[in-house]
Amino acid sequence: MKYANCHLHSTFSDAQFTPEQLVLIGKSLGYRALALTDHETDGGYARLSRAAKAEGIATVRGVEFYGIEDGVELHLVALDFDENDPGIRAFIKERCDVARNRAKMHFEDGLAMGMYGGITFQDIEDRYEEGTWLCIDSVINAMKAKKCVPNDFDWKNFRWTLFKSPEARAKEMPKPDAERVIRTVRKAGGVVALAHPLDQLHFVERLVGYGLNGIEVCHPMIDGIADQVVEIADNFNLYHCGGTDHT
Repeated sequence: MKYANCHLHSTFSDAQFTPEQLVLIGKSLGYRALALTDHETDGGYARLSRAAKAEGIATVRGVEFYGIEDGVELHLVALDFDENDPGIRAFIKERCDVARNRAKMHFEDGLAMGMYGGITFQDIEDRYEEGTWLCIDSVINAMKAKKCVPNDFDWKNFRWTLFKSPEARAKEMPKPDAERVIRTVRKAGGVVALAHPLDQLHFVERLVGYGLNGIEVCHPMIDGIADQVVEIADNFNLYHCGGTDHT
């Protein structure tokens, strides 16, 4: 039987392993197929695909999008869509631009507060390839590489103050409606699965109406309710999928 890991992140969003490293890790764990589902970008897929082909592992193009439903942020994994579809290409660019602008705004807030110096946002952008979804982890990794803060710098306070505090969240840029995400992916010929649906199962019927056709039944966050998720997936005739996410 072939097993696939259909939820993975890389250095193209907010994880620490490169696409090539994910292939080697996946092979060592016995996976026969991998889907790279970085947040709001498929920029790392070409590298994953090349490395996986050399190791005899199949790959699936993917993205993990955010979608809002009744004010709740859902994570929606898009798989196997047409990479050349104009709609999804424009959507991915839009979301990457939003992420860049958000990261730049919060980074410059830190500069204005005197939390650090000796680094510019251009330094951060220069560190990453085109197609990277820039986020707090991108900023932190670039700052560490630049060595622009002391060794005892309070990264926890940095993360909280600039990205996680109520004041920072008040500056959040809008995320798309779940319906828009699902319809965009389906129009591009892809499959959409509700990711790690903890406390979100009551949305499934409505999401199916938008075109949802899968649900993660295997994910570290839902170990305690996996049987319930499988039952709901089967009730709505949804594909079963899942993966290890950042772990």
